Formats: sequence, structure tokens, C-alpha cells
Amino acid sequence: MSDASLIGQVSLRFSKSPDNDVRDDLSALALDEDGNLWLGSDEGKGVERLRPVADGAPGSGFDDHQHFDLFEALRLGALDEDGEIDVEGMDIVGNALWITGSHTSTRKNRKGPDVRKNLKRLTKVRRQPNRYVVGRVSLSDGVPSGAAARLPMNRDGNALTEALREDQHLGPFLHIPHREEASIQLASKENGFDIEGLAVHGDRLFLGLRGPVLRGWAALVIEIEPKEAADGELALEGIGRKGRPYRKHFVDLAGMGVRDLCWSGDDLLILAGPTMDLTGLQTVWRLRDAADLDDDTISDGSGGRLQRLFDLPIVRNVDKAEGIALYDGLGEPGLIVLYDAPSQARKPDETSYLADVYRLPKP
Repeated sequence: MSDASLIGQVSLRFSKSPDNDVRDDLSALALDEDGNLWLGSDEGKGVERLRPVADGAPGSGFDDHQHFDLFEALRLGALDEDGEIDVEGMDIVGNALWITGSHTSTRKNRKGPDVRKNLKRLTKVRRQPNRYVVGRVSLSDGVPSGAAARLPMNRDGNALTEALREDQHLGPFLHIPHREEASIQLASKENGFDIEGLAVHGDRLFLGLRGPVLRGWAALVIEIEPKEAADGELALEGIGRKGRPYRKHFVDLAGMGVRDLCWSGDDLLILAGPTMDLTGLQTVWRLRDAADLDDDTISDGSGGRLQRLFDLPIVRNVDKAEGIALYDGLGEPGLIVLYDAPSQARKPDETSYLADVYRLPKP
């Protein structure tokens, strides 16, 4: 493993909003063919776009911030008019912007000093239907064109979670079978089902799971192949064993879960971090020749397919690494890293945000 080598930082300049500071909730990123930077947030119902600074020197960064609401394009209002999408994974191939929501349920947190009320709050787990989005929106000149498609969804999940509920590894994390009422998905940040990365290779989507991590080491990447169906919907092809609409790729990330994915040629880069809401190791891994995987797999360091590249610096309670993308805007190939809960040093003024760019070790 190499030491983390910081090439430099890139400034992202956002419009000032009186309602919320989007810089505090960034959770996913992707660059399009024109160099525009697209960002997802774990709050809200859309995506952000920044353009490269006009006539700027290399590394000048991004500005001209614009927010695009995807609620109508993805037809989400019928499920939950107020619920956030919780965009946790993003990739761009050609003119298609792909996004995934986290697919998580949430447990109410404690509030105030009343013990009885807090004990009751901690029993409440709820689904948020809009978080089950897996879909794409067409782009034209840095603007969503309105043409969109997604997996079929309902208030309890989507076509993928419906299939996974029968899976021997993942089914127990998507419902609690001994409950008499409707199945209740295990909550996020409790090793529950939680998508936090997306990378597209041809027709194949790779979804990285923050949780569950099985047996303390087996993190998961799920592979699916959505195909165009009628009425703006996508259907899952049967690509797995016995015609399953998914494949499972287990990776030994030393107890960490997946926080984001991106492609480097045919290799899959994996950003890994804690499954729980705590300060811990954050590491970049390389899964070699992941594009060649054609069955369920297990990868660890013993065969050379999985390589630990470098650890990110640990900063207590802040700078939680959430997104990665290839970036060569500082004069050499690098990996841009985006952080949720950014430290104050990343926000030098009221609108700027400083993302890190690390040197990417050669294969």
C-alpha cells in the first residue's frame, strides 16, 4: 500500500442559499464529457451542477452553480411528495446521468431528556419511498433534458429490493421475518441495507453497499443490468445464477463498507469507510479487471485482484469521505475526493468548498 499523496485541492463555488448550505451534505459526484461537475446530496430532491471556471488556469476549479430538481422527471410525487431522494451514487456515461438513492430505512433518534419518549422513538423505523430510486436522466449541454427512466418503485422498495428479499445473504437485512406486520427493513447505520456508490460500465451498473458487511469483512457490490422498458421504466435483465436479476461481488475491505465506486479503465476503484456513524479508517482500493467479472465472486488481497491503494487522513467527526471520481485538472491523473460533514477549513468563505485530489498509484 502506498502513502496517500495529495496533489492539491480544487475549489467548488456554490450559490449562496438562505435555506440550506448544500456544501454540508455532499454525497456523490461525477464529471461529464464537457468537464461539468455533477454533485448529489443526501438532502433534497435533485442534483447540483458546476461548470469549469471560464478561461481559468488548470486547477481553477468550478463555479456557475445550478440546482436541478429531478422530482418530476423521475415521477416521484405519487410515492412521497415531501421525501428526499438521498442521492448516494452517481455516474455519467455519454449523455446519461445515472443516480441511485440510498435505499435505506431510518430509525428515529433520541430527542430531549425524556427517557420514556426516547425509548419509544427508538422503536420507530420507517421507509422513505423516494430513496429507492435507481434511474437515469438524459443531459444536453449541461442541463437535464427531461428524458428519464427508472426501476419500478412502490412504497416498500423497487424491483431490485423485491428480488433481494429472497436472497440468502441479503434477504435478512431487508426484512424481519418474525414480525407479524408488514416486513420492516433494518435501519441504516445499523448494518442495514444501504447503497452508497454507483459505477456504470456499458450496460452494467455496479452498486456499492455501505451495509451490510457480513462476518466483519465481506462488503458487497451488487451488479445489475437495467434495460429500457415501456413508459419511462427500466427492467432488470436476468444476469445471475438461475436467471437472477443481479450478481453479488463480495470484497474484503478489512471491515469497512463501500462509500463510493468509480471506474479506472477495467478496474473498479472503491472508496471504503465505516458502516456506522463514527470516525474510522477511510481507504481507497482497486478491484482489478472488475469489468471481466461474470459470476458471483469473492475477492481479497491473496490473489492480487484486490489491492489496498492508500488510507485517507483521519479527522475526528468531520471530513467523511463520500465520493470519488477520476480527475486530471491539476496536471496529472488523480482522484478527486468529496467529503460530507466538511471541516471548516474546507469552507474558506461563504460559498466555497475545497475538495482534495490524490495521486492515483499506477496499476
